Amino acid sequence: MNARAFAGTICVFYARPAQREDAVNDGDQPAVAKISLWALFLAFLRLGCVSFGGSSVGWIHRDIVRRRAWVSDQQFLVEMAVGQSLPGANGVKLAVLIGRRLKGGIGAFAAPFAFLVGPFVIILAVGAAYSRLGDHGAVHAALDGIAGAVVGLTFSTGIGAVARGAGEPISVAVTAATVLCVGVIGWPMLPVMLVLAPVSIGIAFTRVRRQINA
Repeated sequence: MNARAFAGTICVFYARPAQREDAVNDGDQPAVAKISLWALFLAFLRLGCVSFGGSSVGWIHRDIVRRRAWVSDQQFLVEMAVGQSLPGANGVKLAVLIGRRLKGGIGAFAAPFAFLVGPFVIILAVGAAYSRLGDHGAVHAALDGIAGAVVGLTFSTGIGAVARGAGEPISVAVTAATVLCVGVIGWPMLPVMLVLAPVSIGIAFTRVRRQINA
């Protein structure tokens, strides 16, 4: 995994949007009835069709957390952490987990289905056209431009994650060590997680204990 891909997995932005009428952050617990299954389906269908460049986690956060305010930053971080510990594509795992949080079991099916069906149809059409247009310089220039925009998105989400999820110096140090080991040195993700995850869990446990005893 390279640094850009890893940055795309740590995804929380600085700014929070104004609450919408259908936001579900009351008491940090989503009110499932406030969001229709159709609205959830359309949101992830749109995300699947516009999340160019591979950093689908960043696009999901931008739309579901910032734009729609359906889940909070903290809820998003929790779902992302759970998904990151499981195999598979991060965007699809987040779709399953957010769909389950918002609409239960049916949401866990509808969100990833919508997230994948749009790109599936699009890639069939693009694949048929690319064999004829792939040699044109304008096509490659457009793809390079999209990739450049995604680099900016992934870096902004990674920096935002440090600000939101790692407030203490030791948490920032663990974050930096993870980026260094996986993104810069190129060590495998699993051994790094096996070493640093217990450290992060211990830090979080100690923080909670201090809050309880305060």
